[in-house]
Amino acid sequence: MYARTHEILTREAARLAGVDERLIPELCLGAKSPDLAPDYDYEVYLTHRGRLRVRRMRIKHHEPNLGLLKKYVVEARHRWIKGRREEAARLVGRALHYIGDSAIISPSKDEELHDRMERECSRIDPRNVIGDLRLFKPVGKRETLRVLVESLEKGPAPSALEAVKRTLSTSFSIISSILSPPIAPREFRELGGRCHEYFKERGMLILLLSLLLTMLPFIALILLSLELKPVIAFASLVPAITPSMIAGASAVILYRSRDMNAALYSARRVYGMLPWIIVGVVISGLIMFGMGYMAIVILLAPEIIMTIIAYLRLFNSLEWKEIKDEVDWFTWK
Repeated sequence: MYARTHEILTREAARLAGVDERLIPELCLGAKSPDLAPDYDYEVYLTHRGRLRVRRMRIKHHEPNLGLLKKYVVEARHRWIKGRREEAARLVGRALHYIGDSAIISPSKDEELHDRMERECSRIDPRNVIGDLRLFKPVGKRETLRVLVESLEKGPAPSALEAVKRTLSTSFSIISSILSPPIAPREFRELGGRCHEYFKERGMLILLLSLLLTMLPFIALILLSLELKPVIAFASLVPAITPSMIAGASAVILYRSRDMNAALYSARRVYGMLPWIIVGVVISGLIMFGMGYMAIVILLAPEIIMTIIAYLRLFNSLEWKEIKDEVDWFTWK
């Protein structure tokens, strides 16, 4: 779409979503920015001489990168929660640019149809199609990302009118969710409160988890340093040490916290690290096994057992499964 078309559609979607008038210029600026400051992806490739090189590729607007758009959406919400409203609005506008362009066929596939649809979109007054829109206001990260994915999966619209309608309805959903009040809705706060109480009741298990995750890798590092150079010992254990220390420190915060906001954010970090602890311990264990240090392998094994127990006893409740993806989308005070 033309830059002017992006601006008009973004402005109308913002008006429908009830956005503060002072933020609309930032949204519009963001909606035009990918044409002025493109996004790039990077690819490692092997030359014919056997050398590794990195290739920089401009991301196609009409075939957008879903991972990039998810990153923009989540980062915009994080900045909004932190009070950086203008930055959040610009990131939202940047995502809306790709959403609008995804509704029009790529010029690499049919340049004539692409150019014609862009001209026709520029002539459509969005105020004339509002009555035909099915507006949906998502609540939370899961619903917001679902709207984004569904919009992109539809591919190019069959006509300019449909492209404008889809862009407006999807833009409304994205804007109204990301730029909504930071505090979690009542039903989510109730679930968060139950999770907080659940964690407090299992304080001793969380304390034991934090001690094991922080102490076992440290002990293993000290013992291995007696046999190898400290740098080599650390490099061999770093796959296990890094996620264990992050999860262990977060578990300490979870154990000590009486504030629901800090507790849920810490729990989310612990939960996110659990798979990486298992992967890291397996990698370090294989390295130690290959070097013949079975004592270190045996010392690290309880981390895997404790990780499985932590998942089953702490993060297997229905309430947690409902809100685990929403924790960083809201504040919970």
